[in-house]
Formats: sequence, C-alpha cells, structure tokens
Amino acid sequence: MAQPLKDMVDRTVVLELADRFAEVVPQFDRMAFTSEIMEELPVLELKPRIEAIARKIAAGLPVEYRSALEAVVAVSRNEPPVAGFAAWPLCTFVEIFGVEDPEASLAAMEHLTQRASCEFAIRPFLEHHFDAAYATLQRFAEHPEETVRRLPSEGMRPRLPWGRRVQRLIDDPVPGLELLERLRHDPSESVRRSVANHLNDVAKDHPETVIDTVRRWQHEEPAVDGALLRHALRTLIKRGDSRALAVLGYTCDPAVRVVEFSVSPPVVRLGERIELHAELHSTAEVPQRLVVDFVIHHVTSRGDTSPKVFKWTTVELPAAVRVELTKRRLIQHASTRTYFPGLHRVDLQVAGQILATASFQLETAS
Repeated sequence: MAQPLKDMVDRTVVLELADRFAEVVPQFDRMAFTSEIMEELPVLELKPRIEAIARKIAAGLPVEYRSALEAVVAVSRNEPPVAGFAAWPLCTFVEIFGVEDPEASLAAMEHLTQRASCEFAIRPFLEHHFDAAYATLQRFAEHPEETVRRLPSEGMRPRLPWGRRVQRLIDDPVPGLELLERLRHDPSESVRRSVANHLNDVAKDHPETVIDTVRRWQHEEPAVDGALLRHALRTLIKRGDSRALAVLGYTCDPAVRVVEFSVSPPVVRLGERIELHAELHSTAEVPQRLVVDFVIHHVTSRGDTSPKVFKWTTVELPAAVRVELTKRRLIQHASTRTYFPGLHRVDLQVAGQILATASFQLETAS
C-alpha cells in the first residue's frame, strides 16, 4: 500500500524549512521550531500538518506582516529551489495571514506558486477581495512561467478539491471561463489539464454552458486539444449526458444485448482485486462507438450504499458483432474512500445506461 500523503510531511520537511528560514532570518529559532512542530504532527492529517507548520513559521518571524512575508518570499526564491511539501507551507502562510494585505500577498504569489501551487492560498482573496485577485490572475494568465499561468485556472476552479468553498465561483462561472479562453491553447500540458478540470467542475452546476463552450472550441481553428475536451466532459459522460456523448462522437442510444456480466471472486477481502467480465452483442445495423463504465455501490458506515462511476473503456463495435471485455480493480482503502464490509452491487453502464448488475461480498478484518 502506498505511503499516506500526510506521512510525507515529516521531520525531513521540517528540518529543511528550519534551515532555510534560519538562513534568511538570523533570529529564527530552528531548534525550537523543529521540536515544537514535531510534537504536533503525529496526530494531524495532511492539510492540518501544513497549516500547523505555516503557523509555527509565522511565530518565528517578525510580527509585522510585510516583513514576515519578505522572509517567506526570500525562502521561496533562494537556491536550490524549495519544492514539494516543504514549499506548500509558504503558500499557506499567505492564505492564513495575508488576507488583510491583498496587495502584498497577491504580488508574493507570483513567486510562491512557482514552488508550490497557490491554488488554495488564492481562495480567501477571491472571497474577500475578488476584483484585486481577479486582476492578478488575469496578469498571471500571460506569465512566461507555466506554474504561474496554471494558477488562474486551478485557483478559480468552482469545486477545487480540498479547496475553500467560494460560492461566487459556483454561482457564476463566467469570470473563470474568460480566463480559460486565454489558456485553452497553452503549450503546457499541465495548464491545459487544469483548464479541463476547471470545465469539469463547471459542468456539475452549469452543464449547458460547458457543452456550448466545448462545441465552440471543437470547431475553431486551430481546434482545442481533443484530450482536453474529453477530460473536461468526463463527469457528463459518466452521467450519460446525450449532449456530451454526441459532442465526442459517441453513441447516445446503445443497441446492445448483454450476453454476460459477472464479478469474481464472489467474496473479496481488502487488498484483493475483483475482475469484471462482460460480453456485449450489437443488435444495431450500423457501427457503434460506445462508452463502457462500471458503477460500484460502496457500502457506507451507516449500512446504506453510495455509487461511484469508474471508467472502463470505449468500444468501436461493428454491426451484429460480439465483444468480450475484462477489467480488474483493487479493493483497498484510499484517501477519498474507506471500505466497509457488506454486499457491493456493481452495475454495467453503457452510454450512461445501466444494462446489467452483479455483486461481490466484501470482508474486512474485525
């Protein structure tokens, strides 16, 4: 099993930050910083660890915010570059302490986001200082560094995972979409991926707006990257939205007969894999391009179930032809899901339609 992300915010990260701040601020007490924060970390999850480190950094810096911010920016700009989990608390420092000084804080993000994304740090500024934050992001969209160009898209995502909720972004996607217009042809795959994720977020609340945007981008010259469009529409595709299926050239009304759909083994333990097997027979007189997914109805702690759609494959199915499909999936706890024992229903979904159902029994250690 992969190491939990929270465990990567460890003593090594703390020591690196202690050394770097001691270099920039001679009075920074690296030993006190290290010992005090290491007492707090073991019981904290990932984001609380980052926040605790940011607060402890602030405790060792000048009380006056701009002086403290100057030290944080200096650490971000020193060589060799600070990166990864050691850089994240620098952004969080601004998120926690900088909202009352938007001018200095937003300017600092140009440097900080090149070390760790300021996508979380920008959220309170979008909530309390929208015009200033938006003007900053408009400038960043033209920045020569791709990490800075990515922030306008990622920071304004309406439903940014782990991010602070900003209802204005959910209610009105237009300002974010205006930034995406500038970034849709960005040479960086990371930026284009963020554009797709942003559109996917918007689709959850404003599907018609996203369909219209994607249709326009699809037919412009040059056309937008097809991978971006597919990723942007993934939630609508999983829902079986006929407009999204049509935009990507998929069959909206599948003409297939399910010859077989099964899940094995019938009893599974955590850490084991299930194997799905499906046999589909086309009953159409023309070829079909089918999106095939599967839905696991996860048992919750309350004993009811919560469905989750997973991508299986796409199938180019000629007329009157049979096709066999197999898919394996590991049944294991993840950062976003805890498995509970019980009967888990599994649906076969084709073009958003449930065509067959099977199940497996999950056993967990007592």
